[in-house]
Formats: sequence, C-alpha cells, structure tokens
Amino acid sequence: MNLNENSKKNANSTLIVKSIDEERGLIFGIATTPKPDRDGDIILPEGASFNLPIPLLFNHDQNQPIGHVIEATVTSTGIEIVAKVAKDATTKISEIWQMIKSGLVTGFSVGFRPIEASPIEGGLCFKKWNWLELSAVTVPSNIDAEIKVVKSTPSHQGKVIQSMTIADQIQQFHAKKTELLASMDSLITKGVTLSGDEDAQYKSAEVEITTIDQHIDRLKSAEARQAKDAKPVARTPYITVGDNTPKGTDFVRFTKALALSRGNPMQAVEIAKGLQYGNRVETVLKAAIAAGSTTSADFSVLVEPQLMANEFIELLRPETILGKLTPRQVPQNIRLPKATSGTSASWIGEGKPAPLTNAAFGDLEIGSHKVGAIAVFTEDLLRRSEPAAEALVRDDLLATVVQAVDLAFIDPANAGITGVKPAAITNGADATAASGTDADAVRADVTSAYKKFIAANHPLATGVWIMNPSTALSLSMMRNANGQKEFDGVGMSGGTFEGLPVVTSTNVPGDAINGYDVVLAVQNDILVAEGGLAIDASREASLEFDTAPTNDSTTPTPSQLVSLWQTGSVAIKAIRGVTWTRRRPSAVVVISATKYA
Repeated sequence: MNLNENSKKNANSTLIVKSIDEERGLIFGIATTPKPDRDGDIILPEGASFNLPIPLLFNHDQNQPIGHVIEATVTSTGIEIVAKVAKDATTKISEIWQMIKSGLVTGFSVGFRPIEASPIEGGLCFKKWNWLELSAVTVPSNIDAEIKVVKSTPSHQGKVIQSMTIADQIQQFHAKKTELLASMDSLITKGVTLSGDEDAQYKSAEVEITTIDQHIDRLKSAEARQAKDAKPVARTPYITVGDNTPKGTDFVRFTKALALSRGNPMQAVEIAKGLQYGNRVETVLKAAIAAGSTTSADFSVLVEPQLMANEFIELLRPETILGKLTPRQVPQNIRLPKATSGTSASWIGEGKPAPLTNAAFGDLEIGSHKVGAIAVFTEDLLRRSEPAAEALVRDDLLATVVQAVDLAFIDPANAGITGVKPAAITNGADATAASGTDADAVRADVTSAYKKFIAANHPLATGVWIMNPSTALSLSMMRNANGQKEFDGVGMSGGTFEGLPVVTSTNVPGDAINGYDVVLAVQNDILVAEGGLAIDASREASLEFDTAPTNDSTTPTPSQLVSLWQTGSVAIKAIRGVTWTRRRPSAVVVISATKYA
C-alpha cells in the first residue's frame, strides 16, 4: 500500500467488554490488537494520537454516528475505553444498541490515518497513527475482534479500569452486592437447613458483602472530596455556529423591506422572503404586524427590532463626535441640582459665635430631543440584495445621521430650539480667536485655554481636543529649525495634543479661508441622554432636495420639489433620540478661526 497522511485505514482490535451500563448506554472495555488482522496489519496502541471525544460509528458509515468514545487510556496491552451510545437519540441507534446487547453486532474496528509504518511479514506495522473513529461492525477482519457482551457487572476482585468514574464503581459494587444477597436468599429459602458447603458459601457471601460495604463507604468519601475540590471545566462545543453578517446588515434589510412595501409589514415579509433576507428579518417583520407597547402583553415583539436598532446604533455612535467622547450618561427628562454659589467659612476667635452661610442651588434640566435625517434611494438599488448594495444603504444612513448629530453638537451657531433640539456645547462658550499661525501662537492659544480651565477649577485630566482633520494635519506637519516635529503625537485621525486626546471630525465648523474652530471640552461636564432609533419610509412624498430646507407647514415658501413616485425613489427617514447639555458653562473653551500652518 502507499502510505500517506491522507490515506485512511480500518483495523480491527479485540474489545474486551468489562461492563455495559444499560441505563446510560455506556460500554467499559479494553481495545487491543494482539494479532494481525486479515490484511496482515498490526496497529500499536502506543502509537495512537487522538482528541476526545472520538466518534463512534456503525460499520464505518459517517452518516450513521451512534455515540462517542468519551475516555481512552493507552496501556501496553491496548487502549482502555469508555464509549457512550446515544441509544435514545433515534430509532436506528436504539436498534443498533439492542443488536450490540444481544450479540448480533460482535466486532469493533478502529478507523485511523497512518502516520508512520514499517513492513512486517504479510503486511504493515503501524507505529504512529491518528485515531479518527471507532466503529461497531458485524464482520470484523480480525477473528479475535469480537464484542463479548456481559450484562452482569464484573466481580470486585477483578481489575477495575482506571477510566471508570467513582460513580460507576459504586454502581458496580452495589450490583455485585445485590447479586450476592440474591444467592444467599436462594440458599436459605429451600425449606431445609444448609449443608456444609452451602453454609460455607453463605458465610463467604456475608464476608464479601461486608467488604463491599466498606469499600463503597471509601468510594463515597473519595467522591465527596473530589466534589469539594472540583473546578468547573470549560468545554468547547463540537460545532460553533456564528453569524458573520456585517453588523447593521439585518437592520438595513429590515429597513429596505419595509420601505419597498410602503410601510406594510405583511407585504414586507413577502419582500424579505423574495430577497432571501433570512429568518431573523422575517420574524421581526411578522412581529411588527401586532404592534406592541411597554404596557401591553405584546411587549416581547419589540425586543428583536430593538436588538437590530442597537446594532445600527453601535455603528453610528463611534462615527459621531459625541460617540468618540466619554461624557456622563444621564436619563432623559430629568432635573439635576447644581450649586450656583458655595458655602463659606470664617476664622473664629475664642468664645466668638460661628457665622452662618448657605449655598444657593439651581436646577439643570435634561430634556428629550430627536435628530432626524432623510436619505433617498432608487427602488432598483433597494431591490438589489447583494452585499455592496446593502453596505451602500447602511453607510448612507449612517452618514446622514452622523452629520446631523455632529453639526448640532459642535456648531456654535446652534443656540438650540425649545422642544426641538439642544444647543451645541460650544454655543455661548468662551471663544477667543487664534493669536497667530506659527507654533508659538499655537502654544500661546493652548496655554490660554488651559488657564481658563484651571481658573474654573476643572480637572484637566478629563479634557479633550476636538478639531477638524485639516487642523490636526497642519499641527502634525509643523517643524522647528532642526526639522523636528513641533507637536508630536497628533495626526489627521486624532492622537494626542499637548497631553490630551484629540478627536477629529470634518463637521467641526470652519473652512480653509476663514480658519477652523478648535474646541477644548471637559468630558465629565458634558451630560448626554440617548434614546432609540426609529425608521420610516415613503414612496409618495415630494421632497425639497436641500440640506437646509425652507419649507414647513406653518410658513411655506416657494421651492422646487421632487416627486419620489415619479422618479421611482424611496425616502428613508432615520430619527435618533439624543440630547446633551453642559453641566457648567465654563466646561468648553473655543479657539476660533485657527489657520495654523
């Protein structure tokens, strides 16, 4: 034969069955290869390499697994095994288990891949081999490879293999004790006195039962000690099924199906089936038919859509300036007390009264706001289910929401609108124009900003710089007279600047001509309250294609509108619940109109 690592052989070895546990489907035995099989081959037990559990098959048929070899100990005379048959898993396996117990299936065969072998008379001796499976077979090639089914448990005087658990041994000795008691009862229930031999047999059984009881007590003590010292064993599952779909894809698929159906959940289910979006999307769409609320019995239907929305939010959050910070998270619609003036203390002379002082407190209100953005797609794009189309929809939804959130969060011109949107953290903040364009001017501006924080008793350790990538690039390219970097650590993607982390965003206000803002903020003093994400879609609306639309229902103005129906388009509106405020006005400092070069 040609020996290679990809070849597979089956070789039979004698299986001496020590015991069968009929209740749990366990077989305790010793697998050996004392003689060459009919092919003239021998496999050496010491050469086996394997990982438990080893599949237990029927007649080497990979489509007929019947259990596993769960323990295997290599000895000089063979491999001691414990095999567990899944006797109740299927009707077929139950039939095979009955055949093994009744002696109709009488052999065992080892399936292995040879690693190292040497020629012997009439065949090969496999010195090293990879054990792949063990099979119960009806016709073993080795005439000695037979299963000797023994339904009764072995005598306690026989060898107990090391692979048997303490519980198995206790069960074995109880069975032997029951057998001895039955034999004693049979002797004394004959209606006659015992003969000399019968009396000796009876007394011998009594002594043996006493010995068994003592040994069972020892085993129980050992079992208790092991249980006390036992540590949990992390078991790796045989098969791990994971979802490798990019995060947010299911949410986009849900959105696309709902958009194409004009918001009709029943029709959306059929669209999802046609696009082969999978069970998760279909389940959520079906659940949407029966609306749920936080006070109804149908609240469970909200769980899966919420998980989908959370996946999208997890993608959205790190793309925003707010998501790159570590502000203080608070609930929506709450009032927080804040001190507007502190208490004071005075020196007190002997026998003099201590002066009284009171702190003044005010309220800081955290409201509830929503930010929305509309993205328009053609129906042809939404009907395409390939990953590229889904990624395009996902990224466009992200971009629209990110820009809306960032501009409201960082633009000083945003003074906020009561009941509509919160003011930017930079609105009303201390703002000073940049003192110049060179490195000395940068250091002077930074020093001035730090002094303002120190004067307001803000901890500098929680500060963060927020700037446009163009500004960060300019800082990173500044060189001194020796060609060394003036501000090492900062770059277009962030980094550190003068000891504090840097967050970059193209949504930071400014331009190349007038310069960009640079913001220094105390993260712990930025309070943020986040809500969920809602999606709506329409094919019948007419939209004003403008990033700053002027039309509203109160005071409409003439403008050019585009019909979605006429252009075969679908508009998807994403609404994100989020709001923020500064805990103290001094928590943000702005260096405006920077033109560092």
